[in-house]
Amino acid sequence: MDFRIATAQDTPQVEALWAYCFEPKEDPFFQYYFSNCYEPENTVVGIQEGQLLSTVHLRQYNINVRGAVLPTSYMVGVATHPAARRGGIGGALLTYSLEELRRRGQGITILMPSKAGFYQQYGWDLYTHQWVQTMHLENLRPLTDKALSFGLLNDVEQWTLLDPVYKAYTKNLCGYAERGEKEWKRLLGSFFAEGVNIAVVKNDTNEIEGYAVYRLGSPEIPVTEFVYTTRRAQRGLLNYFYNHRSQGESIRWNEGLHDTGYRFVPDGKTGHITMPYMMARIVDVENALTTVPVNPEAVMMPITLTIKITDSLCTWNDGVFELILGESIMPKVKRVSDVAKEDIDLTIDVGGLAVLLMGAVSAKGLAFEGKLDGESHWIDYLDMVYPKQNTYINEWW
Repeated sequence: MDFRIATAQDTPQVEALWAYCFEPKEDPFFQYYFSNCYEPENTVVGIQEGQLLSTVHLRQYNINVRGAVLPTSYMVGVATHPAARRGGIGGALLTYSLEELRRRGQGITILMPSKAGFYQQYGWDLYTHQWVQTMHLENLRPLTDKALSFGLLNDVEQWTLLDPVYKAYTKNLCGYAERGEKEWKRLLGSFFAEGVNIAVVKNDTNEIEGYAVYRLGSPEIPVTEFVYTTRRAQRGLLNYFYNHRSQGESIRWNEGLHDTGYRFVPDGKTGHITMPYMMARIVDVENALTTVPVNPEAVMMPITLTIKITDSLCTWNDGVFELILGESIMPKVKRVSDVAKEDIDLTIDVGGLAVLLMGAVSAKGLAFEGKLDGESHWIDYLDMVYPKQNTYINEWW
């Protein structure tokens, strides 16, 4: 199979494969996506005997990693027609896509897996989970607060009302998507196209403290984005949903794993699970290591770490690198060869490096999992250089 970037002439076949594997053409999201968001120049296709049988859409995002804003491709719509499955096409498609992203100068890529195990074999690892809370509406009452008033949004131009709340919510988090006007309008446009609702809660000065994105029409009300700047804002939104007892039976909401409000839920034995959400992978080791900042308190003097990276998919990442610290919060990196085994300080697989940089897992945690090996003092030092972070992202496509 031959892989390349799509052209406008490929669009009908790209649409047909999406409809075959995901939503049908009549679906509101399909209509919105291919009318407003689809970009051939950011889509990789696989062609065999004139037929388009495989695709991945490279959605362009900026994500915030340890305070640095990195251009990143969010891989969505990874699809192979059943006629071409079980022949190694998936791995070949991902390899070509990583080569393309490397050519574009990107160091890290992300994706939301339908099955994490498929991507783990190719070097991706999970960097965020989400809490998924499910409760009967009647049981919300102890968690509600009536201090805030309600409002509804219904226009993409109202993104400016949500932006400050999102910024406050993500301020101290890592791995989240930066949203500007373009991103907000695209997101809100898809919500409204699908008949999704957006509720806000406001204080006495009309300042919005929280918002929730939800859908009606079934016994369970799904809330796909639940963002708040105060605990009373979360409770105010739950009060809003408590008022829907005649329109549903239960509510299911997603929120960041960093939120520990579950400790104060009166009955937390049921309806409380975690959901694997987003995976990350290193596209290019040198690019990733030189664009993700380190903890400045850990690099007060020059030091060089010799690190062996193992990557079975991308040959350009598989090897030994020197990580040179101490000159700034951005390390210097160079690939080295002919290094004796005893001179290697640390060995880490490419998936472990991704979740370390993203802040999801500590160096000690990676060592425990067998994804990082080295002397304990170097592992301790790596924990100081890349301390664990609270990770979060809530982009669905």
